[in-house]
Amino acid sequence: MLLSFRHSRLTLLFLLCFLLIRPAAAQYYLDLSNQTITLPSRMVYVEQVVDGRPGKPPFGMVYVGITDRPTVALFRQGMEPQLTAFLREQLPARPTDQPVVLCVRQLRISETMNYLREEARADLAFDVYAHLPDGYHFMQSAAAHTAQRALLSTGLHDGHLAELLQQCLRQLRPESWPAAAQNPVRTLAQLATDSPADQPATLNAAILREPLRPGVYRTFEQFLANQPAPGFWAVADTVAFGHGSPNARHLWYGVPRLRVKVVNEGGHEQAARQVWGFSDGRQLFVQHQNNFFPLHRYHNSFTFVGETPGDVAYMQARAQAYGRAKMQAAIIGAGASRVAGVDHTAEPMGYAVDMRTGEAGQFPNLLLPAPACTDTAYIYMYRYADASTAPIPFSLDNRAAGQLRPQEYLEIPWPYPGRVVRLCLELPGLPCQLVIPNPARFNYLRITANGKASKRPICEWVSAAQGEADLDEIDRQRSSPAR
Repeated sequence: MLLSFRHSRLTLLFLLCFLLIRPAAAQYYLDLSNQTITLPSRMVYVEQVVDGRPGKPPFGMVYVGITDRPTVALFRQGMEPQLTAFLREQLPARPTDQPVVLCVRQLRISETMNYLREEARADLAFDVYAHLPDGYHFMQSAAAHTAQRALLSTGLHDGHLAELLQQCLRQLRPESWPAAAQNPVRTLAQLATDSPADQPATLNAAILREPLRPGVYRTFEQFLANQPAPGFWAVADTVAFGHGSPNARHLWYGVPRLRVKVVNEGGHEQAARQVWGFSDGRQLFVQHQNNFFPLHRYHNSFTFVGETPGDVAYMQARAQAYGRAKMQAAIIGAGASRVAGVDHTAEPMGYAVDMRTGEAGQFPNLLLPAPACTDTAYIYMYRYADASTAPIPFSLDNRAAGQLRPQEYLEIPWPYPGRVVRLCLELPGLPCQLVIPNPARFNYLRITANGKASKRPICEWVSAAQGEADLDEIDRQRSSPAR
Protein backbone atom coordinates (compact mmCIF):
# COMPACT_ATOMS: atom_id res chain seq x y z
CA MET A 1 0.00 0.00 0.00
CA LEU A 2 1.38 3.43 -0.94
CA LEU A 3 0.85 6.15 1.65
CA SER A 4 0.79 9.84 0.79
CA PHE A 5 2.01 12.15 3.55
CA ARG A 6 1.47 15.93 3.68
CA HIS A 7 3.30 16.45 6.93
CA SER A 8 6.77 17.53 7.75
CA ARG A 9 9.89 15.47 7.29
CA LEU A 10 9.96 14.74 11.02
CA THR A 11 6.43 13.34 10.92
CA LEU A 12 7.34 11.23 7.90
CA LEU A 13 10.42 9.92 9.68
CA PHE A 14 8.42 9.03 12.80
CA LEU A 15 5.73 7.13 10.91
CA LEU A 16 8.18 5.19 8.78
CA CYS A 17 10.23 4.20 11.82
CA PHE A 18 7.01 3.04 13.54
CA LEU A 19 6.06 0.84 10.61
CA LEU A 20 9.49 -0.71 10.43
CA ILE A 21 10.01 -1.54 14.11
CA ARG A 22 6.47 -2.24 15.36
CA PRO A 23 6.48 -5.88 16.60
CA ALA A 24 4.08 -8.43 15.15
CA ALA A 25 1.63 -10.44 17.19
CA ALA A 26 3.23 -13.48 18.84
CA GLN A 27 0.42 -15.93 18.07
CA TYR A 28 -2.73 -16.19 16.01
CA TYR A 29 -5.71 -17.90 17.61
CA LEU A 30 -8.82 -19.00 15.77
CA ASP A 31 -11.85 -17.58 17.58
CA LEU A 32 -15.45 -18.60 16.83
CA SER A 33 -17.09 -16.59 19.62
CA ASN A 34 -18.63 -14.13 17.16
CA GLN A 35 -19.64 -16.70 14.55
CA THR A 36 -22.93 -18.48 13.96
CA ILE A 37 -24.14 -21.40 11.87
CA THR A 38 -27.67 -22.20 10.75
CA LEU A 39 -29.05 -25.65 9.91
CA PRO A 40 -32.85 -25.37 9.73
CA SER A 41 -33.37 -28.97 8.58
CA ARG A 42 -30.81 -30.69 10.77
CA MET A 43 -31.50 -34.10 12.26
CA VAL A 44 -28.44 -34.45 14.53
CA TYR A 45 -26.64 -32.75 17.34
CA VAL A 46 -22.89 -32.93 17.84
CA GLU A 47 -21.87 -34.56 21.09
CA GLN A 48 -18.14 -34.21 20.56
CA VAL A 49 -15.40 -33.33 18.08
CA VAL A 50 -12.38 -35.63 17.81
CA ASP A 51 -9.07 -34.75 16.16
CA GLY A 52 -8.35 -37.56 13.71
CA ARG A 53 -5.67 -35.84 11.62
CA PRO A 54 -2.51 -37.93 11.17
CA GLY A 55 0.25 -36.39 13.24
CA LYS A 56 -2.11 -33.63 14.45
CA PRO A 57 -0.11 -30.84 12.76
CA PRO A 58 -0.83 -27.12 13.19
CA PHE A 59 -3.72 -25.87 11.10
CA GLY A 60 -1.63 -23.62 8.91
CA MET A 61 0.39 -20.44 8.67
CA VAL A 62 -0.97 -16.91 8.58
CA TYR A 63 0.72 -13.53 8.29
CA VAL A 64 0.05 -11.17 11.19
CA GLY A 65 1.01 -7.68 12.26
CA ILE A 66 2.31 -4.73 10.30
CA THR A 67 5.37 -6.74 9.29
CA ASP A 68 3.33 -9.76 8.06
CA ARG A 69 5.16 -12.13 10.35
CA PRO A 70 4.47 -15.81 9.51
CA THR A 71 2.68 -17.34 12.49
CA VAL A 72 1.21 -20.76 13.24
CA ALA A 73 -2.57 -20.75 13.64
CA LEU A 74 -3.86 -22.31 16.88
CA PHE A 75 -6.93 -22.76 19.04
CA ARG A 76 -6.37 -21.18 22.44
CA GLN A 77 -7.93 -24.10 24.35
CA GLY A 78 -7.31 -26.74 21.69
CA MET A 79 -9.35 -27.79 18.68
CA GLU A 80 -11.44 -30.55 20.25
CA PRO A 81 -12.86 -28.60 23.23
CA GLN A 82 -13.38 -25.35 21.30
CA LEU A 83 -15.17 -26.89 18.32
CA THR A 84 -17.23 -29.10 20.64
CA ALA A 85 -18.33 -26.12 22.73
CA PHE A 86 -19.11 -24.04 19.64
CA LEU A 87 -21.26 -26.71 17.99
CA ARG A 88 -23.10 -27.51 21.22
CA GLU A 89 -23.95 -23.84 21.61
CA GLN A 90 -24.98 -23.34 17.99
CA LEU A 91 -26.85 -26.65 17.64
CA PRO A 92 -28.35 -27.50 21.04
CA ALA A 93 -29.72 -31.01 21.44
CA ARG A 94 -33.43 -31.52 20.83
CA PRO A 95 -35.48 -34.62 21.75
CA THR A 96 -35.77 -35.69 18.10
CA ASP A 97 -32.10 -35.20 17.22
CA GLN A 98 -29.66 -38.07 16.87
CA PRO A 99 -26.28 -37.82 18.64
CA VAL A 100 -23.15 -37.88 16.47
CA VAL A 101 -19.41 -37.41 16.83
CA LEU A 102 -17.37 -35.52 14.24
CA CYS A 103 -13.88 -36.87 13.60
CA VAL A 104 -11.84 -34.17 11.83
CA ARG A 105 -9.57 -35.60 9.14
CA GLN A 106 -8.44 -32.32 7.59
CA LEU A 107 -8.41 -28.73 8.82
CA ARG A 108 -6.12 -26.37 6.99
CA ILE A 109 -6.03 -22.61 6.60
CA SER A 110 -3.56 -20.66 4.52
CA GLU A 111 -2.86 -17.27 3.04
CA THR A 112 -1.40 -16.42 -0.32
CA MET A 113 0.13 -12.98 -0.57
CA ASN A 114 0.94 -10.90 -3.62
CA TYR A 115 2.01 -7.34 -4.11
CA LEU A 116 -1.54 -6.18 -4.78
CA ARG A 117 -3.81 -8.71 -3.04
CA GLU A 118 -4.09 -11.46 -0.47
CA GLU A 119 -6.18 -14.61 -0.50
CA ALA A 120 -7.44 -16.59 2.48
CA ARG A 121 -8.12 -20.29 1.90
CA ALA A 122 -9.57 -22.96 4.15
CA ASP A 123 -10.27 -26.70 3.88
CA LEU A 124 -12.29 -28.88 6.26
CA ALA A 125 -13.12 -32.58 6.11
CA PHE A 126 -14.55 -34.86 8.77
CA ASP A 127 -16.17 -38.24 9.21
CA VAL A 128 -19.52 -38.42 10.99
CA TYR A 129 -20.18 -41.27 13.44
CA ALA A 130 -23.61 -42.13 14.80
CA HIS A 131 -23.66 -42.76 18.55
CA LEU A 132 -25.77 -45.89 18.94
CA PRO A 133 -26.34 -47.96 22.12
CA ASP A 134 -23.47 -50.33 21.32
CA GLY A 135 -20.94 -47.66 20.31
CA TYR A 136 -20.03 -45.49 17.33
CA HIS A 137 -20.82 -46.35 13.70
CA PHE A 138 -19.53 -44.54 10.62
CA MET A 139 -22.29 -42.60 8.82
CA GLN A 140 -20.61 -40.61 6.06
CA SER A 141 -17.82 -38.21 5.16
CA ALA A 142 -18.15 -34.51 4.46
CA ALA A 143 -15.70 -31.97 3.04
CA ALA A 144 -15.70 -28.36 1.88
CA HIS A 145 -13.33 -25.64 0.70
CA THR A 146 -13.50 -21.87 0.49
CA ALA A 147 -11.26 -19.05 -0.71
CA GLN A 148 -11.63 -15.29 -0.67
CA ARG A 149 -9.45 -12.38 -1.75
CA ALA A 150 -9.13 -9.29 0.37
CA LEU A 151 -6.79 -6.45 1.15
CA LEU A 152 -6.15 -8.05 4.56
CA SER A 153 -7.05 -11.72 4.65
CA THR A 154 -6.18 -12.85 8.19
CA GLY A 155 -9.48 -11.68 9.65
CA LEU A 156 -11.43 -13.99 7.32
CA HIS A 157 -10.38 -17.31 8.84
CA ASP A 158 -12.85 -17.40 11.73
CA GLY A 159 -15.78 -16.82 9.40
CA HIS A 160 -14.42 -19.34 6.92
CA LEU A 161 -14.22 -22.06 9.57
CA ALA A 162 -17.82 -21.47 10.67
CA GLU A 163 -18.92 -21.47 7.02
CA LEU A 164 -17.17 -24.78 6.35
CA LEU A 165 -18.71 -26.40 9.43
CA GLN A 166 -22.13 -25.34 8.17
CA GLN A 167 -21.45 -26.57 4.62
CA CYS A 168 -20.22 -29.95 5.80
CA LEU A 169 -23.11 -30.53 8.20
CA ARG A 170 -25.56 -29.67 5.44
CA GLN A 171 -24.14 -32.58 3.44
CA LEU A 172 -25.54 -35.13 5.91
CA ARG A 173 -28.13 -37.34 4.24
CA PRO A 174 -31.18 -38.70 6.11
CA GLU A 175 -30.61 -42.20 4.70
CA SER A 176 -27.10 -42.37 6.19
CA TRP A 177 -28.46 -42.71 9.73
CA PRO A 178 -30.29 -46.08 9.39
CA ALA A 179 -27.45 -47.40 7.20
CA ALA A 180 -24.88 -46.58 9.91
CA ALA A 181 -26.01 -49.48 12.09
CA GLN A 182 -24.70 -51.91 9.45
CA ASN A 183 -21.16 -50.50 9.70
CA PRO A 184 -18.62 -51.89 12.22
CA VAL A 185 -18.90 -50.60 15.76
CA ARG A 186 -16.07 -48.47 17.18
CA THR A 187 -15.16 -47.10 20.59
CA LEU A 188 -14.62 -43.39 21.00
CA ALA A 189 -10.86 -43.95 21.34
CA GLN A 190 -10.76 -45.81 18.01
CA LEU A 191 -12.29 -43.03 15.93
CA ALA A 192 -9.09 -41.01 15.50
CA THR A 193 -7.34 -43.93 13.78
CA ASP A 194 -10.38 -45.44 12.05
CA SER A 195 -10.43 -45.72 8.26
CA PRO A 196 -13.96 -46.33 6.96
CA ALA A 197 -14.10 -48.26 3.71
CA ASP A 198 -16.20 -45.70 1.90
CA GLN A 199 -14.07 -42.65 2.52
CA PRO A 200 -13.18 -40.89 -0.76
CA ALA A 201 -9.50 -40.97 0.16
CA THR A 202 -9.28 -44.76 0.08
CA LEU A 203 -8.60 -47.16 -2.75
CA ASN A 204 -12.32 -47.12 -3.58
CA ALA A 205 -11.79 -43.93 -5.57
CA ALA A 206 -12.16 -44.97 -9.21
CA ILE A 207 -9.36 -42.67 -10.39
CA LEU A 208 -6.93 -44.75 -8.30
CA ARG A 209 -7.88 -48.15 -9.70
CA GLU A 210 -9.34 -47.77 -13.20
CA PRO A 211 -7.78 -46.97 -16.58
CA LEU A 212 -7.96 -43.27 -17.38
CA ARG A 213 -10.82 -42.02 -19.50
CA PRO A 214 -10.06 -39.00 -21.71
CA GLY A 215 -12.06 -35.88 -21.09
CA VAL A 216 -12.59 -32.84 -18.89
CA TYR A 217 -13.21 -32.94 -15.15
CA ARG A 218 -15.33 -29.93 -14.34
CA THR A 219 -15.39 -30.87 -10.64
CA PHE A 220 -13.19 -32.80 -8.25
CA GLU A 221 -15.99 -35.33 -7.76
CA GLN A 222 -15.85 -36.17 -11.46
CA PHE A 223 -12.09 -36.64 -11.14
CA LEU A 224 -12.48 -39.04 -8.18
CA ALA A 225 -15.09 -41.05 -10.06
CA ASN A 226 -12.97 -41.09 -13.26
CA GLN A 227 -16.06 -39.77 -15.04
CA PRO A 228 -15.24 -36.79 -17.29
CA ALA A 229 -18.07 -34.36 -17.95
CA PRO A 230 -20.10 -35.45 -20.99
CA GLY A 231 -19.95 -33.13 -23.96
CA PHE A 232 -16.65 -31.46 -23.05
CA TRP A 233 -13.14 -32.05 -24.26
CA ALA A 234 -9.76 -30.37 -23.88
CA VAL A 235 -7.27 -29.41 -26.57
CA ALA A 236 -3.74 -28.83 -25.26
CA ASP A 237 -0.56 -27.70 -26.95
CA THR A 238 2.84 -26.60 -25.76
CA VAL A 239 3.37 -22.86 -25.96
CA ALA A 240 6.72 -22.48 -24.18
CA PHE A 241 9.66 -24.35 -22.74
CA GLY A 242 10.65 -22.52 -19.58
CA HIS A 243 8.20 -20.25 -17.83
CA GLY A 244 7.51 -18.48 -14.56
CA SER A 245 8.47 -15.03 -13.42
CA PRO A 246 11.79 -13.63 -14.74
CA ASN A 247 13.64 -14.44 -11.53
CA ALA A 248 12.59 -18.14 -11.65
CA ARG A 249 12.58 -18.75 -15.38
CA HIS A 250 15.94 -20.50 -15.40
CA LEU A 251 14.59 -23.09 -12.95
CA TRP A 252 11.81 -23.95 -15.41
CA TYR A 253 14.11 -24.09 -18.44
CA GLY A 254 13.10 -26.93 -20.76
CA VAL A 255 9.83 -27.66 -18.91
CA PRO A 256 6.78 -27.24 -21.17
CA ARG A 257 3.96 -24.82 -20.43
CA LEU A 258 0.58 -25.91 -21.72
CA ARG A 259 -2.12 -23.85 -23.37
CA VAL A 260 -5.45 -25.57 -22.83
CA LYS A 261 -8.72 -24.89 -24.64
CA VAL A 262 -11.93 -26.42 -23.32
CA VAL A 263 -14.73 -26.92 -25.86
CA ASN A 264 -18.33 -28.02 -25.28
CA GLU A 265 -20.47 -30.24 -27.51
CA GLY A 266 -21.73 -27.19 -29.41
CA GLY A 267 -18.18 -26.30 -30.39
CA HIS A 268 -18.10 -23.26 -28.11
CA GLU A 269 -15.02 -22.55 -26.05
CA GLN A 270 -15.43 -22.55 -22.27
CA ALA A 271 -13.27 -20.72 -19.75
CA ALA A 272 -10.48 -23.16 -18.85
CA ARG A 273 -10.19 -21.72 -15.34
CA GLN A 274 -13.65 -23.11 -14.55
CA VAL A 275 -12.55 -26.77 -14.80
CA TRP A 276 -10.72 -28.86 -12.21
CA GLY A 277 -8.51 -30.71 -14.69
CA PHE A 278 -8.51 -33.08 -17.63
CA SER A 279 -7.14 -36.36 -18.96
CA ASP A 280 -5.83 -37.21 -22.41
CA GLY A 281 -6.29 -40.91 -21.69
CA ARG A 282 -2.67 -41.40 -20.67
CA GLN A 283 -1.79 -38.43 -18.46
CA LEU A 284 -3.79 -36.48 -15.87
CA PHE A 285 -3.57 -32.69 -15.61
CA VAL A 286 -4.75 -30.40 -12.82
CA GLN A 287 -5.42 -26.69 -12.90
CA HIS A 288 -3.61 -24.64 -10.29
CA GLN A 289 -3.23 -20.88 -10.20
CA ASN A 290 -4.64 -20.59 -13.75
CA ASN A 291 -2.09 -23.02 -15.20
CA PHE A 292 -2.23 -26.74 -15.96
CA PHE A 293 0.34 -29.17 -14.55
CA PRO A 294 0.73 -32.96 -15.03
CA LEU A 295 -0.40 -35.09 -12.09
CA HIS A 296 1.57 -38.11 -10.89
CA ARG A 297 0.48 -40.88 -8.55
CA TYR A 298 2.00 -40.83 -5.06
CA HIS A 299 0.78 -43.66 -2.83
CA ASN A 300 -3.02 -43.17 -2.78
CA SER A 301 -2.95 -39.54 -3.83
CA PHE A 302 -1.45 -37.38 -6.57
CA THR A 303 1.32 -34.80 -6.67
CA PHE A 304 2.45 -32.19 -9.15
CA VAL A 305 5.14 -29.54 -9.42
CA GLY A 306 3.74 -26.03 -9.58
CA GLU A 307 4.90 -22.53 -8.74
CA THR A 308 5.56 -21.17 -5.28
CA PRO A 309 3.23 -18.36 -4.16
CA GLY A 310 4.49 -14.86 -3.51
CA ASP A 311 7.72 -14.69 -1.50
CA VAL A 312 6.56 -12.80 1.59
CA ALA A 313 10.07 -12.41 3.02
CA TYR A 314 11.26 -10.78 -0.18
CA MET A 315 8.22 -8.50 -0.31
CA GLN A 316 8.91 -7.45 3.28
CA ALA A 317 12.55 -6.71 2.44
CA ARG A 318 11.43 -4.69 -0.57
CA ALA A 319 8.95 -2.71 1.54
CA GLN A 320 11.61 -2.03 4.15
CA ALA A 321 14.06 -0.88 1.47
CA TYR A 322 11.37 1.43 0.12
CA GLY A 323 10.80 2.80 3.62
CA ARG A 324 14.51 3.39 4.14
CA ALA A 325 14.74 5.14 0.79
CA LYS A 326 11.88 7.45 1.76
CA MET A 327 13.56 8.29 5.06
CA GLN A 328 16.90 8.94 3.39
CA ALA A 329 15.28 11.11 0.77
CA ALA A 330 13.39 13.06 3.44
CA ILE A 331 16.49 13.67 5.56
CA ILE A 332 19.48 13.92 3.24
CA GLY A 333 18.11 13.43 -0.24
CA ALA A 334 19.81 10.05 -0.71
CA GLY A 335 18.89 7.60 -3.44
CA ALA A 336 16.94 4.37 -3.16
CA SER A 337 18.11 1.45 -1.02
CA ARG A 338 18.90 -1.88 -2.66
CA VAL A 339 16.77 -4.93 -1.87
CA ALA A 340 18.77 -7.72 -0.27
CA GLY A 341 17.97 -11.37 -0.90
CA VAL A 342 16.41 -13.34 -3.74
CA ASP A 343 12.78 -13.36 -4.82
CA HIS A 344 11.67 -17.02 -4.75
CA THR A 345 8.24 -16.30 -6.22
CA ALA A 346 7.18 -18.79 -8.95
CA GLU A 347 10.03 -21.23 -8.33
CA PRO A 348 9.18 -24.96 -8.73
CA MET A 349 7.46 -26.39 -5.65
CA GLY A 350 5.81 -29.72 -4.89
CA TYR A 351 2.07 -29.91 -4.26
CA ALA A 352 -0.25 -32.75 -3.27
CA VAL A 353 -3.96 -33.06 -4.04
CA ASP A 354 -6.10 -33.39 -0.93
CA MET A 355 -8.19 -36.45 -1.78
CA ARG A 356 -11.06 -35.19 0.37
CA THR A 357 -11.46 -31.65 -0.89
CA GLY A 358 -9.58 -31.60 -4.20
CA GLU A 359 -7.44 -28.66 -3.12
CA ALA A 360 -3.67 -28.49 -3.50
CA GLY A 361 -1.33 -28.09 -0.53
CA GLN A 362 2.42 -27.84 -0.25
CA PHE A 363 4.15 -31.21 -0.35
CA PRO A 364 5.79 -32.32 1.82
CA ASN A 365 3.78 -30.51 4.52
CA LEU A 366 6.34 -28.31 6.28
CA LEU A 367 4.19 -28.32 9.43
CA LEU A 368 4.76 -32.08 9.84
CA PRO A 369 8.02 -33.73 10.94
CA ALA A 370 10.31 -34.63 8.05
CA PRO A 371 9.76 -38.24 6.93
CA ALA A 372 12.47 -40.81 7.53
CA CYS A 373 14.53 -41.27 4.37
CA THR A 374 13.68 -44.96 3.99
CA ASP A 375 11.10 -44.67 1.20
CA THR A 376 13.18 -44.96 -1.98
CA ALA A 377 11.40 -44.42 -5.29
CA TYR A 378 12.57 -46.03 -8.53
CA ILE A 379 12.33 -44.54 -12.01
CA TYR A 380 12.71 -46.86 -14.98
CA MET A 381 13.60 -44.88 -18.08
CA TYR A 382 13.58 -46.88 -21.30
CA ARG A 383 13.51 -46.79 -25.10
CA TYR A 384 11.14 -49.24 -26.72
CA ALA A 385 10.28 -49.57 -30.43
CA ASP A 386 12.54 -46.63 -31.28
CA ALA A 387 13.58 -46.21 -34.92
CA SER A 388 16.55 -44.03 -33.98
CA THR A 389 19.89 -45.63 -33.12
CA ALA A 390 21.59 -42.59 -31.59
CA PRO A 391 22.14 -42.63 -27.81
CA ILE A 392 20.32 -40.00 -25.76
CA PRO A 393 22.32 -38.34 -22.96
CA PHE A 394 20.35 -37.35 -19.88
CA SER A 395 20.89 -35.43 -16.67
CA LEU A 396 19.50 -35.53 -13.14
CA ASP A 397 19.24 -32.24 -11.26
CA ASN A 398 21.41 -30.58 -13.92
CA ARG A 399 24.20 -33.15 -13.62
CA ALA A 400 25.12 -35.48 -16.48
CA ALA A 401 23.97 -38.99 -15.52
CA GLY A 402 24.63 -41.17 -18.58
CA GLN A 403 23.19 -42.20 -21.92
CA LEU A 404 20.22 -44.30 -22.97
CA ARG A 405 20.44 -46.42 -26.12
CA PRO A 406 17.66 -48.13 -28.09
CA GLN A 407 16.21 -51.27 -26.48
CA GLU A 408 17.74 -50.29 -23.14
CA TYR A 409 16.32 -49.31 -19.78
CA LEU A 410 17.93 -47.77 -16.75
CA GLU A 411 16.96 -47.97 -13.10
CA ILE A 412 17.26 -44.65 -11.27
CA PRO A 413 16.84 -44.87 -7.46
CA TRP A 414 15.56 -41.72 -5.75
CA PRO A 415 16.03 -41.98 -1.95
CA TYR A 416 14.52 -38.56 -1.17
CA PRO A 417 10.83 -38.93 -0.23
CA GLY A 418 8.72 -36.06 -1.49
CA ARG A 419 11.56 -34.22 -3.19
CA VAL A 420 11.28 -32.96 -6.76
CA VAL A 421 13.64 -34.49 -9.31
CA ARG A 422 14.61 -32.68 -12.51
CA LEU A 423 15.16 -35.16 -15.33
CA CYS A 424 16.31 -33.78 -18.69
CA LEU A 425 16.96 -35.57 -21.97
CA GLU A 426 19.57 -33.77 -24.02
CA LEU A 427 17.77 -34.07 -27.34
CA PRO A 428 15.98 -31.27 -29.21
CA GLY A 429 12.23 -31.60 -28.88
CA LEU A 430 12.25 -33.66 -25.67
CA PRO A 431 11.14 -31.68 -22.61
CA CYS A 432 12.59 -31.74 -19.14
CA GLN A 433 10.54 -33.42 -16.42
CA LEU A 434 9.88 -32.04 -12.95
CA VAL A 435 8.28 -34.81 -10.94
CA ILE A 436 7.96 -36.24 -7.43
CA PRO A 437 8.56 -39.99 -7.93
CA ASN A 438 6.08 -42.38 -6.33
CA PRO A 439 7.78 -44.68 -3.78
CA ALA A 440 4.75 -46.99 -3.63
CA ARG A 441 5.29 -48.39 -7.12
CA PHE A 442 7.81 -48.23 -9.95
CA ASN A 443 7.73 -45.15 -12.19
CA TYR A 444 8.11 -45.76 -15.93
CA LEU A 445 9.24 -43.10 -18.40
CA ARG A 446 9.13 -44.20 -22.04
CA ILE A 447 11.26 -42.30 -24.56
CA THR A 448 10.96 -42.51 -28.32
CA ALA A 449 13.52 -40.40 -30.19
CA ASN A 450 12.18 -41.33 -33.63
CA GLY A 451 9.04 -43.43 -33.89
CA LYS A 452 8.01 -45.20 -37.08
CA ALA A 453 4.63 -43.45 -37.25
CA SER A 454 5.93 -40.04 -36.28
CA LYS A 455 9.40 -38.52 -36.31
CA ARG A 456 8.51 -36.25 -33.44
CA PRO A 457 10.33 -37.25 -30.22
CA ILE A 458 7.97 -38.54 -27.54
CA CYS A 459 8.55 -38.66 -23.78
CA GLU A 460 5.70 -39.92 -21.61
CA TRP A 461 5.01 -41.52 -18.25
CA VAL A 462 3.16 -44.79 -18.67
CA SER A 463 1.25 -47.02 -16.29
CA ALA A 464 3.03 -49.67 -14.24
CA ALA A 465 1.34 -52.41 -16.27
CA GLN A 466 2.46 -50.87 -19.57
CA GLY A 467 5.99 -50.22 -18.33
CA GLU A 468 6.42 -53.77 -17.02
CA ALA A 469 5.16 -55.21 -20.30
CA ASP A 470 7.56 -53.04 -22.33
CA LEU A 471 10.55 -53.96 -20.17
CA ASP A 472 9.66 -57.65 -20.40
CA GLU A 473 9.61 -57.32 -24.18
CA ILE A 474 13.01 -55.55 -24.16
CA ASP A 475 14.45 -58.39 -22.05
CA ARG A 476 12.94 -60.97 -24.39
CA GLN A 477 14.39 -59.34 -27.50
CA ARG A 478 17.81 -58.88 -25.92
CA SER A 479 17.95 -62.51 -24.80
CA SER A 480 16.80 -63.91 -28.16
CA PRO A 481 19.59 -65.26 -30.38
CA ALA A 482 20.54 -63.03 -33.27
CA ARG A 483 18.85 -63.92 -36.52
